[in-house]
Amino acid sequence: MTALLEAIDLHKTFPGPREGLIRSTVHAVSGVSLAVERGETVGVVGESGCGKSTLGRVLMRLIKPTSGQVLLDGEDMADLEKHDRKALRRRIQIVFQDPYASLNPRMTIGEILSEPFLVHEKRKRSESRDDVARLLKVVGLSPEHGSRYPHEFSGGQRQRVGIARALALEPDLVVLDEPVSALDVSIQAGIVNLLDDLQDRLGMTYLFIAHDLSVVRHISDRVVVMYLGKVVEVASTRRIFEAPGHPYTQALLSAVPVADPTAERARRRIIVEGDVPSPTHPPSGCRFRTRCPKAEDICAEEEPLLIDRGQDHPVACHFAEVIDVTSPVVGPGEGGGGGGDGQAVEVSG
Repeated sequence: MTALLEAIDLHKTFPGPREGLIRSTVHAVSGVSLAVERGETVGVVGESGCGKSTLGRVLMRLIKPTSGQVLLDGEDMADLEKHDRKALRRRIQIVFQDPYASLNPRMTIGEILSEPFLVHEKRKRSESRDDVARLLKVVGLSPEHGSRYPHEFSGGQRQRVGIARALALEPDLVVLDEPVSALDVSIQAGIVNLLDDLQDRLGMTYLFIAHDLSVVRHISDRVVVMYLGKVVEVASTRRIFEAPGHPYTQALLSAVPVADPTAERARRRIIVEGDVPSPTHPPSGCRFRTRCPKAEDICAEEEPLLIDRGQDHPVACHFAEVIDVTSPVVGPGEGGGGGGDGQAVEVSG
């Protein structure tokens, strides 16, 4: 079966700062290929600046890719005419990270939710009143809330409005760009449960972009791990969390706190040394090699392919090896519970 959405060798670069007389190039997304099947949730994770959000916007055609293809039901989006691109907006919607910045403060919630019908179906706001009430109920709000302005709501309520707006035209795919990272932990749970419920009731398909691995584990069917614009590992959620094969994925998982203090003190903690290289001048070969404890000469000379190397899922590492990050074993390049001179990767738990 054809995937609902498929990216093939996707690249996106931006003009960088000048270096003398020449303007540098920022490599935000470099050769990313992935597929999203209908009805599933694909999580995209990685450190800040790894290209997650840029990838989401390129997949939606909010940003034009430098090269590569984005296929929707097997059709290349780049080949669409102007009127077809407008129809595409009905099929792919997005929920942004900041629920306040993404809502017009001068419009009421009712006006915001009626905007999709006004733009795409040429219906007057008064004609979409029932649809607005229905959308508010779907996301757990009251129809009476339609007369209020965004500043009169809490962060969680505003994000529910953002989700309602994304659902207005019954899209095939919703890109969720860190939809809970700006919310309190207690509110995050309510939004994640709402997304789960909507997927069960409406058969939604999600691309869930996040850096919080605990949330990704709860909501995703598959996980795509990115580092400096590259995909380094792809697997089912269970496989990623139980048997990560890439050293970067292992470091990410080891940084996630465990609720049990005894287990937290005893488990393996992988410390990643150094800073993330600049996307303007990414390292040759494997981009993670400058921080990887397993790096050898071949890592600088040859870029590892994203293939199955015996881990039962694709891993972009010459020396991929499945380890149990919950193990209390401490080895070279690893510390016990946060010690050592290295720099732990930044991950929320």
